[in-house]
Amino acid sequence: MSYTAEQGIEAACIALGLQRGRKNVLRSVDCTFKPYELTAVVGPNGAGKSSLLQCLSGVQRPSTGRIVFNGEDAGRLAASQRARLGAFLPQSETPAWSLCAADMVALGLLPWGRLPDREQRVQQALLLVDAQAFAERPVTQLSGGELRRVQLARLLVGRAPLLIADEPTAALDIRHQLQLMQNFRSLADSGKTVVLALHDLSLAARFCDRILLMLDGALLAQGAPQAVLTPALIGEAYGVSCEFRWRDGIADFVPLDLLRKSSG
Repeated sequence: MSYTAEQGIEAACIALGLQRGRKNVLRSVDCTFKPYELTAVVGPNGAGKSSLLQCLSGVQRPSTGRIVFNGEDAGRLAASQRARLGAFLPQSETPAWSLCAADMVALGLLPWGRLPDREQRVQQALLLVDAQAFAERPVTQLSGGELRRVQLARLLVGRAPLLIADEPTAALDIRHQLQLMQNFRSLADSGKTVVLALHDLSLAARFCDRILLMLDGALLAQGAPQAVLTPALIGEAYGVSCEFRWRDGIADFVPLDLLRKSSG
């Protein structure tokens, strides 16, 4: 497979299904993620967002369907090659060892072997997430938000063409949420393929090109933010009434009230 390391790849999920026990956590999901595009996967708890990202990253093997990268079946790729194509940040993880932050970030370079610019890449990744001040501190001594920024630097350090992050803004303060989303926007604008699971619908609407709205393991809707983030679709997915107030391309999401569920 040929690709430019600084650009993205096209990743397609075709009739994707995932079963855990007797539960279908993903059901016939069809979607495509493209270079130069920042995509948000949204939906209520248990909708299948994390499962979709885990299949896309190779952490989970789908029960049905397939994933293709630039037209090639991802299931046939060696694990090392797939790791170079796509970097993944899970929803949560707890460090098992007391590594310093810089060394944790450097773990993101393992798929590439020895690199002459290793230290430079680590420092650049730390700078992107405003974490250079605690580069030498043990990760077990960092706050939740500081640790999340280090984990994000590890995601970015390899410069993979496909970046996948599950709730990357979790535990971050407002400043670092905005900084992170601006960085992801810039990476997509430079040619990367960026896929994020998000709970903050205002951030998704403001920064993302495309929204995938999931419910009960299936895609309820996909498209541009203004086409998907409507009161009717949000009401169906989340069970709340809401308003989206758009000003100069920036959306302010206002949840209003709970919607009654049908008894039948």
